Amino acid sequence: MEILKNKDLKYSLYDGIFASIFANLTGGVFLTAFALYLGMNDSLIGLLASIPFAATLLQLPASVFITKKGERKRIAYLNAAIARLMWVFILIVALVPALSLPAKSATVLGLFFLSHSFAAISYVSWLSWTSDLIPEGRLGDFFGTRNMLNGIAGMVVIIIFGNLLNFAKLHFPGGLTIGFSFIIGTAILAGLMSLVFLHRISEPQKELSASSPSLREKLLGPLREANFRKLLLFSLCWNFSVNFASPFFTLYMLRDLTLSLGFVSTLAMISSGSDLTAMKLWGKLSDRIKNKAIIQISSWVAVFLPFMWIFVRPGSIVIPIFLHILGGGFWAGIQLCTNNLILRISPKQRRALFISTHNIIAGLGAAISPILAGLILKLLSSADILFISEKIIPLQFIFIISTTFRFFSLQLLRKVHEPEEVTVSQFIRILRNVRGLNTSNGFNAMLHPFVAVGKTEGNRDSQMKTPE
Repeated sequence: MEILKNKDLKYSLYDGIFASIFANLTGGVFLTAFALYLGMNDSLIGLLASIPFAATLLQLPASVFITKKGERKRIAYLNAAIARLMWVFILIVALVPALSLPAKSATVLGLFFLSHSFAAISYVSWLSWTSDLIPEGRLGDFFGTRNMLNGIAGMVVIIIFGNLLNFAKLHFPGGLTIGFSFIIGTAILAGLMSLVFLHRISEPQKELSASSPSLREKLLGPLREANFRKLLLFSLCWNFSVNFASPFFTLYMLRDLTLSLGFVSTLAMISSGSDLTAMKLWGKLSDRIKNKAIIQISSWVAVFLPFMWIFVRPGSIVIPIFLHILGGGFWAGIQLCTNNLILRISPKQRRALFISTHNIIAGLGAAISPILAGLILKLLSSADILFISEKIIPLQFIFIISTTFRFFSLQLLRKVHEPEEVTVSQFIRILRNVRGLNTSNGFNAMLHPFVAVGKTEGNRDSQMKTPE
């Protein structure tokens, strides 16, 4: 693999694998299960889900400092270390028998906010630093490979630790306490291991601007870019729509569909497997035909995913598996290409500031929506809700609202312009020419259709006009 020949990129891959283990063991299905273990209700779970996005507000002062002084590696490393060590205190609080469940929940929420605050500062420094290490035409390939390896690591730990937690719950007194202690302890060790590799990555010399604009100019600069404002509006509305429902899917599966923790962990593994299978393809396509069209096509699937969950019945196996395969594959394209799109339309000299501005605006929508959804769930806890003459539960009503919001939010992406972008119709025509769909070419071609995309790229460039 060519990426492994570059020492910095190789260490970044290793860092990502261990960071992914930490993130998966302290988020997702395990975070929701941990919240239920602490006795949190729907409203508190919504608040918990909003915290990582609310913490992005701290990226703005961090990006101003980075733009002025540099020191991206130092900022990323120290803040990541503090963020991960915060989980030592979260575990201690959870194990203290003298604290009541409400006191534990309140303290854990505070520590969780601190952890994600430091993580948010680390992230904007890391992304600006890492993007300068990668050649412009290799962004999709590198992040596709990195995300694919992260997905493999996440898939492995989810299935192993999910089943361990389920086994401990069923076979030992206080099994959940033992299980969560082991899971969080492992997460902390993995997080510290990622820092070892992060520290080995070199930092390229950052070109600082000769002139030093005022703080006001720095803060308002991204907002004065018309195209970037359109992206901010889309991201604000889209993240509000998505996170109106997404924090509650695990809760829905565990409580309302009565699925076991082991099976829910298996579903998360299936989603990760679908994600990593699609990630390399999306990365190659991103480098070939850019990002906007991929986001548009993938997002149409994401629009209707919450609505599909309404038709899942307790004890169902096939439909949840199908939805996790579908969602994992297409969300991989959305997440990878959204990051690449931000990098492509942000000026290199002020990239950290543009990234943080985007994350803050997007995080604002993502932070507000789960809190609002949690309050609605509390108000509707005893209500009878009818949808097409069928009685539905409050969480299903939240899924319908999320689908509606997603549909209208997606229309805003059409106004965002990406350099050298292709339209959705052009993207589809390119895919129709992919020879990998012909099995006579062998499975290698079928798994790597981007080979054919590269061959048709020259014809596409000579036939297409630049989209307006």
